[in-house]
Amino acid sequence: MNRVERLPDELVNQIAAGEVVERPASVVKELVENAFDAGAGTVAVEIDAGGKALVRVRDDGSGMARDDARLALERHATSKLRALSDLQSIATHGFRGEALPSIASVSQLVLTTRDEASEAGTRIEVRHGRLVGVQDAGHPRGTTVEVRDLFGAVPARRKFLRADATEAAHVSEAVALLALARPAIGLRLVSGGRPLLQAPPVDGLRARLFQLYGARLLEDLAPVEGGQAWALVRGFVGRPDRAGTARAVQRLFVNGRAVRDRLLSKAVAEACRAAGGVERRLEAFLFLEVPPHLLDVNVHPAKTEVRFAEPATVFRAVELAVRDALSEAARASAPAVQVSHVRETAESYGGAWAPTLSSGATPSAGLARPESRQAAWLDAGDWSVLGQHRNTYIVASDGDALLLLDQHTAHERVRFEQLVARLEAHAPESQLLLAPLVVELEAQLLPVLQAHRETLAEVGFDVESFGGGSVRLRAVPALLAGHDLGLRLRSLLRDLLERDSAEWVVAGNRDRLAATLACHSSARAGEPLSREAMVRIARDLAQARHPTQCPHGRPTQVRVPREEVSRWFGRAGWRRQ
Repeated sequence: MNRVERLPDELVNQIAAGEVVERPASVVKELVENAFDAGAGTVAVEIDAGGKALVRVRDDGSGMARDDARLALERHATSKLRALSDLQSIATHGFRGEALPSIASVSQLVLTTRDEASEAGTRIEVRHGRLVGVQDAGHPRGTTVEVRDLFGAVPARRKFLRADATEAAHVSEAVALLALARPAIGLRLVSGGRPLLQAPPVDGLRARLFQLYGARLLEDLAPVEGGQAWALVRGFVGRPDRAGTARAVQRLFVNGRAVRDRLLSKAVAEACRAAGGVERRLEAFLFLEVPPHLLDVNVHPAKTEVRFAEPATVFRAVELAVRDALSEAARASAPAVQVSHVRETAESYGGAWAPTLSSGATPSAGLARPESRQAAWLDAGDWSVLGQHRNTYIVASDGDALLLLDQHTAHERVRFEQLVARLEAHAPESQLLLAPLVVELEAQLLPVLQAHRETLAEVGFDVESFGGGSVRLRAVPALLAGHDLGLRLRSLLRDLLERDSAEWVVAGNRDRLAATLACHSSARAGEPLSREAMVRIARDLAQARHPTQCPHGRPTQVRVPREEVSRWFGRAGWRRQ
């Protein structure tokens, strides 16, 4: 009996589909790109259950005759390549002839299409790679593809899909990237009957950014225009003088194709450092144009990776263009330096380093000595807050050991436990706004808001849809008073979207939302604190039920025993004074 056997075509197609179809967002990307290549002026996308139950993409492109439609569902059948040499001049999004058959092999797919020359349309149904039927159908010029029960016959793949809201968010981001790539094409996304993204055709990238992300984002961006040799760079990058976000996203495009590329990301990071030592990650929307024969787009079936024939030239072009944009933005916004302000700042900074607590300050609980390094914590007794290191760590001592508190994670743990206690007592602190605030949300954040609407209300938010990508805030948790509420809401939703469940040490939507809220309202790393604020954080952390970790699992403190300090200085007999 032969041990080596040829796999059946159906299984081969399902295995190969894994390279093209990772999740519902992959399906949407491939189908919308096909619509672009067909010359569509408008594309409508509809999903249910995050795309797991339904993905429907309708376009008004050229459509197909029956023979072409049947052939398009076979592997490696395409209208975009005729010879190997054509790979050197790819100008379309698709070209491999794998998307439709790959999708059809792992779903129930119905393709309905008609070209201008055909009197009747064609409807083709395929179930998990097997042709069910071909028949006439009424349809305007263009194509509609319905994909249902994605991975229904491949449970090993389906179990890796995330919650509906998470998958819907990935679809929203995919559609937003496609909309950025083609501002002249209208795109609409509906999830569960609710519109998530509406982007009619516009003239240029700036107008598209305004549609998708609102005026606030545009105000925080600097235009990029430059390049080197044959590599041209245009787009926008976050201004270094603006607040930005902790998880700013870089959306990179090469010849109109959204890509993930370490070379380009590194070039942006290098430009940020060269333009003024900016350490944080900046938002970026960058479009690189290079001659097709110097670009390899046939790296991976998903077509999100590329290779450059001359990477050094590309790196230099992006780095120079972004650096010039950041430098120009910095010159335009640089404030005049006042000597008196510098003196006041220096005095204020020095005051934060007072060596000990005043005699009148009596904390309700003192610092403790831990049983072990893992459970290291504070014990009752005399203690002192010595100051702040790099505006990030609180330095304290009990007269015997040194203690370093991460001011952000420590404050986050304190606020989390206080917030949970109020929620358990059904007494959240909410602040009604004097006037409702309208906030623009990215398309990918809208399904996250919908999924967590009840929990948001439970912690003190009063938020409602306000049309398009806007929501209206009527009330917010009291913890956020005095903050940029729009920025905090966006950051909170993005954190819920991007943080994997394995990163949490708390369970349940309520506690995770409470943890995120605590995170976004706590003292930040790099923030100068008064002595009173440092004492309060240390005191409250000493009283916490779980003082050694923040809700996301990061440590709150490190204890350095006196014996270890003594060894550093070669002192074996040091004693507490």
